[in-house]
Amino acid sequence: MAKQCASLRVTHRRPSCSRSGFKGVRKRSWGSWVTEIRLPHSRERIWLGSYSTPEAAARAYDVAAFCIRGQSAKLNFPESLPSIQSRDMTKKEIQS
Repeated sequence: MAKQCASLRVTHRRPSCSRSGFKGVRKRSWGSWVTEIRLPHSRERIWLGSYSTPEAAARAYDVAAFCIRGQSAKLNFPESLPSIQSRDMTKKEIQS
């Protein structure tokens, strides 16, 4: 019986997207949508801001992801690439 129970164990994995359906976007308890992005090979995050819609927050995430990772970035809207050039940018430049 113990072997059967062990084989039925369910692993819980956190989904890569929040309930918004967009990568890097989550909803605050009071209703605003916020986004942040992690720097590669680091635990450091860059705060990107609060937005009234999940789509606006997702677009901000896409711009930051493209700035940081270039063409290899996994975007929320891959069909519409941000109209900026990918280059080495400082944290402050990415936030603005």
